[in-house]
Amino acid sequence: MCNLMKSKLILTLLICPFVAFAQQSLQVSGHIMDKNTAEALPFATVALLDSGKKLVSGTTTDEAGSFQIALARRDTFYLKVQYVGFQSLDTLLMAKDDRSALNLMLLLAPNTGQLSEVVISSEKSVGSFQMDKQTFNVAKLGNITSGTGLDVLQRLPSVTINAEGKILMRGNAEFLVTVNGKFTNQTAADVLAQLPANTIETIEIITSPSASQDAEGKAGIINIVTKQKTAEGWGITANVNASGKARFGGDFTYFQTKKRFNSFFTANLRRYDIGGYRLGEIRTLVQDTVTYSPSGGDRPTAETIYGIRAGTTFNISKSVSLNGGIYYGYKQNDRIAKLNYRQFSSTAQPLDLYRRFDEQTLERSFYNENLFVRTGHFFTTNTDFTKFFKNRSKIALAAIYEFSVLGGPLRNEDRTAQNGQVILRERSDERSPLNAWRLQTDYTKNLSKNFVFETGYQWRKVHHKGDFDFGRLNLASGIWETDAGFNDSLDLKQTIHAGYVQISGQHKNLQFRAGLRGEQMFRTVTHQRGVNVLNQFDFFPSFQTHWKINAAQEIKVGYSKRIDRPTTKALSPFKNHRHSEAIWVGDPELRPEITHSIEATFTQKFTKGSLGLTAYHNRTSNLIFRVNDSYSRITLLTISTNAGNSRSTGMEAITEWQATEWWRLYFSGNAYLFQLNAIENASRDHAQSVNFNLNANTSFRISERWRIQWNATYLSRTVTAQGNDTDMLLSNIGLKFSISKRWTADLLFQNIFDDNRQRITTQGDNFFSSTEYSKYDRLIQLTLGYRFNEAGKSAKNIKTEYGEKDF
Repeated sequence: MCNLMKSKLILTLLICPFVAFAQQSLQVSGHIMDKNTAEALPFATVALLDSGKKLVSGTTTDEAGSFQIALARRDTFYLKVQYVGFQSLDTLLMAKDDRSALNLMLLLAPNTGQLSEVVISSEKSVGSFQMDKQTFNVAKLGNITSGTGLDVLQRLPSVTINAEGKILMRGNAEFLVTVNGKFTNQTAADVLAQLPANTIETIEIITSPSASQDAEGKAGIINIVTKQKTAEGWGITANVNASGKARFGGDFTYFQTKKRFNSFFTANLRRYDIGGYRLGEIRTLVQDTVTYSPSGGDRPTAETIYGIRAGTTFNISKSVSLNGGIYYGYKQNDRIAKLNYRQFSSTAQPLDLYRRFDEQTLERSFYNENLFVRTGHFFTTNTDFTKFFKNRSKIALAAIYEFSVLGGPLRNEDRTAQNGQVILRERSDERSPLNAWRLQTDYTKNLSKNFVFETGYQWRKVHHKGDFDFGRLNLASGIWETDAGFNDSLDLKQTIHAGYVQISGQHKNLQFRAGLRGEQMFRTVTHQRGVNVLNQFDFFPSFQTHWKINAAQEIKVGYSKRIDRPTTKALSPFKNHRHSEAIWVGDPELRPEITHSIEATFTQKFTKGSLGLTAYHNRTSNLIFRVNDSYSRITLLTISTNAGNSRSTGMEAITEWQATEWWRLYFSGNAYLFQLNAIENASRDHAQSVNFNLNANTSFRISERWRIQWNATYLSRTVTAQGNDTDMLLSNIGLKFSISKRWTADLLFQNIFDDNRQRITTQGDNFFSSTEYSKYDRLIQLTLGYRFNEAGKSAKNIKTEYGEKDF
């Protein structure tokens, strides 16, 4: 790896040798920084080679850019430091004096030279492990060039996405999401759906976050690292893709890097319509009548997304930098259902919910058309200020403001099957503006060469208002009438004060970090039925440690406590008639979910591959579920409620193997025991299942220009609070052709087995519901990419703080 990096990078920086004379052990430590900005360079590679250029010892820098290596003997050594995008450092250490320690300050210069073409035969690793996270190289996950970040996510171990788009990580729902380290409170699905996959460099899964990071996101944090350029200059990259009618997209990026300025502008558009079919049945027992209602029909979806981002970083001096950015995005999701219903009923004794019905008990047939449109306008602006001091301490200030407008119409209509006469017509409209603010300050100080102290304070506020207008047509008079149970206006105010202290250090090959965070929340929900107030304070301890046993083996252990606060939608106490079978209602008294997570990871590197094994245990209390109950004879009431507790205990594995120079194989799997306990508002108080998901990817480099990739994802059956979700298999084949140095073409054969379907079942004492969703996303899609004068470095990206989480 060192020789490979040396072939790509230019040696421009040497440090003076250290000369002396003793035979005792020696501690070599130091701090590695960007020569231009004085920013620390985390996870830089540091190696000590003997006089024959053989590896003696090695390590990586921590997040503060510090490292430490212990030498058992004194001799002449070569110190080699490498960091992607920077010029390597290679110097001679003559460790022969009587000093017991050397403390070095090493400055790396950005790589600004123009290199001739180099053909690389080796492959980047798919995944790697650090003290608090796993990092995945998106380009190696297979067949996602023309997709979105959501396509990337479902190829990662431990992550599952069901037919309704619900994301689970080791049995827990949702994540906190950051883009290039910038925190947001939106869901992973909303963020990743708007990011083109070909703009993402890596995805970091932080399952054991530190105290310096937000405590929200009970399943952890996803950090999306976008592609960045390091050489000075300017450049343009563009990609377009199409796969037939109403399935197309593209993105455009311009970036420019000067001595002190890094700026970028990017725009993206995506239109993605998917045909679908919905097949279901519902059974209810209401008073003395058993009702059975099967249904089936088309359920297509249409998605439109576009956005623009711009930002700049100004390096005022070597120790002071200023960053600013803006983001505007629009997202619309249309779901239309065209379903044919039949309704059977019986009052015969005994009342059996699962009895068989014949055509003689047919009560009526009708056709339902339901259109649900969800729109969102999102605007975010941010400013960051960072100052480094001579004693290597640092202070960072950040401010974010967000304004979003959410809403969309819902139309619901029933007609008789015989003559098409309207028997029900409803409409509802929503407009809910949201304002959110965040102010944050962080301070870092090196207590010694081995210990770093961090502290900070954060203030966050969100104000979300909403007007929800509902009307039902009086078929006799032709007048639209309101219903107090469905009309409402909502006003949510939530303020959070947070502070933390944290210390990290290193002793030889052992790194550790421990911290404590405190958060005070003030929440007020005002609606037409009253006011609900919740004030809550929580401590969030965390601990991580990483032990590098040798050059090939590592162990890391982590613990964290997390919180997940309910969205505005889940807190809304009024009814929302989604379609003929479902009416949704929230609960303004919902309590936040609290999760405790512990995990231990062992990694083993081989000559042509690696293996990572992680054992984990998660416990969540106040678990929020959507629980069903009977509302009418063919309609269920879906309630958001704190439905119980959950436990996930399992093991995940990640392995990759470079079988030959032209064939690479990647495999990941996760298996865990998922337990639900103390379930409320349901017919059972506990449930459990052994869940697993598998991801496989293999690539063949046919030639320097041609490559073929195949990937498959399997999701097993899993229990829910009132039922289960069935298994699901997805598979794709992709062909990549490098037309020239600037042009690339990707041909994707998506869902090759045409099996994107899943059945979701719930049941209680007086109802049973089963629905199968099928998506017709079997397609062939072509993506063309072009790079024009690709150079420069991207500034920081930003996304919304709250708005898209409530989308």
